[in-house]
Amino acid sequence: MHIDIIETLPSMAKLEDNWNAVYDADDEAHIFLSWQWLSGWLSYIHGPWFVLAAKAGESADLPYVAFLPLRLQTTIEKSDTVSDMRMAGNFAADYTGLVCRPEAEHKVIPAFARYVRQMNWARLNLDNLRISERRARLLLACFPKAGFKTTEANRVSKVDGIDNSRCPYVTLPKDWDSYLATLSPNTRQKIRRLLKQVDAPGEYRITVATPETFTRDLNTLLGFWETKWRPRKGNLVDGLVRSNGAMLTRSFQSGMLYLPTFWHGDRPVAALATLVEPRKRTFSFYMTGRDETFDGPPSGVILHAFSIRHAIAQGFSEYDFLRGNEPYKYSFGCAERKIRGTVLETRNGRNLGGRIDPRSIPEVLQQATELHRKGVLADAEIGYQRILEVQPKHADALHRLGQLLTSKGDLVAAKRSFRTLTTVRPDSAKAWLCLGQACEGLGQHEEAVHHHLEYVRLQPEQPDGFVNVARCLVKLGRIAEINAALLATIGTAARSPVGKSRDISVMQRRMVRAAQEASVSL
Repeated sequence: MHIDIIETLPSMAKLEDNWNAVYDADDEAHIFLSWQWLSGWLSYIHGPWFVLAAKAGESADLPYVAFLPLRLQTTIEKSDTVSDMRMAGNFAADYTGLVCRPEAEHKVIPAFARYVRQMNWARLNLDNLRISERRARLLLACFPKAGFKTTEANRVSKVDGIDNSRCPYVTLPKDWDSYLATLSPNTRQKIRRLLKQVDAPGEYRITVATPETFTRDLNTLLGFWETKWRPRKGNLVDGLVRSNGAMLTRSFQSGMLYLPTFWHGDRPVAALATLVEPRKRTFSFYMTGRDETFDGPPSGVILHAFSIRHAIAQGFSEYDFLRGNEPYKYSFGCAERKIRGTVLETRNGRNLGGRIDPRSIPEVLQQATELHRKGVLADAEIGYQRILEVQPKHADALHRLGQLLTSKGDLVAAKRSFRTLTTVRPDSAKAWLCLGQACEGLGQHEEAVHHHLEYVRLQPEQPDGFVNVARCLVKLGRIAEINAALLATIGTAARSPVGKSRDISVMQRRMVRAAQEASVSL
């Protein structure tokens, strides 16, 4: 089984037809693994993501038979860099998993697992994995206990006891009356009575979002949701509102969102967002929000009943309540499926291979730079070093590590970083300046002169370059050479594009003054 890595949006776009063919053939596939939903989500998330794509051989003409979407998150923690491999749909998808032609799963899934084992991670988080026991066994068998710790995550909320690994859903019949017949007499009568209140003209009504009303309706939904959940989730709510808003907007634009709003007169009371998957013929209830001060008919029951009736009328076959076994869901005639939350960890807690994945470099560099700025030098140094283990000539990591080592007083190591940097970026005046300063700090003034002269060559209009040269010559007792160096510098500056546009006599006076200052100070 041959596996390719897809890690750009243009490459993902080329897969659409192939992906849809596999998706349609896979009974375990769901909306969060659809090409349309997933490609939209991947365009939004930050950090590295990639899709493992499997086919029977290396020929470009062969179609892929399976896809495993993943993402990688790397953090600097516990004096090391630790990488978490996650399912690509986390933190927006209620379900994750893989897409696979059923006849190929016995070969594909072990091949995927072996490939993942060769990558650099310390934790593999199989969150919200909706997968058959058969496929789960094929996947987990490749991570033996001798090398990995396996933990089943507890998805029961400590606040309200809701088990988020249990997912109620309704199999929809062909018509509305047949569906009502599956409910208890009390629920059936209640739904009929409540829907009459919104079907007939009166004080209550339901509108469904259109392109003209979508922004208003989405803001209503997110506003109600934020009001309810901020006391419990705190500042996490801000990020959730942004990501949910972006995902729901993309879904609406691609025809995958059904968003009804319940009104009391001109007052919006509640809204409900349901993801629509026409290929699998499913409605998946994603989120709701309501005005907690409203004292009237139960808005949640009304909106769910309204949505289920619409789904049946449109020929859909399933209404999925997604994660959480809240009791009210079961009044709609639900069955239940269970999802997995399995975490695999390396025994030593370090990344496989003892290094970071090259895809993590931008993320690690950003974290290390921020730690450096805050003065957390040990962890920042770890971050820079991990980058250089993978890319020894990474210019930004070399420069920042050199600065950090200089601040620590480790000038020997700083010099090595800056010397390597000058080979990577020989036209960087800053690199030569830093290398010259490191040599000065080590008392290597002869060598420092050469590096500072290179800086002068690259930045001839800057008098501080000559100051550095003069300072080193004074240290070496070569006072007589300062005037010659000054004249050479002025000549270089005069020949440069910048120098031609400047008053050379002014520059000369500045450099003479700089030379005098260097001599006096040293």
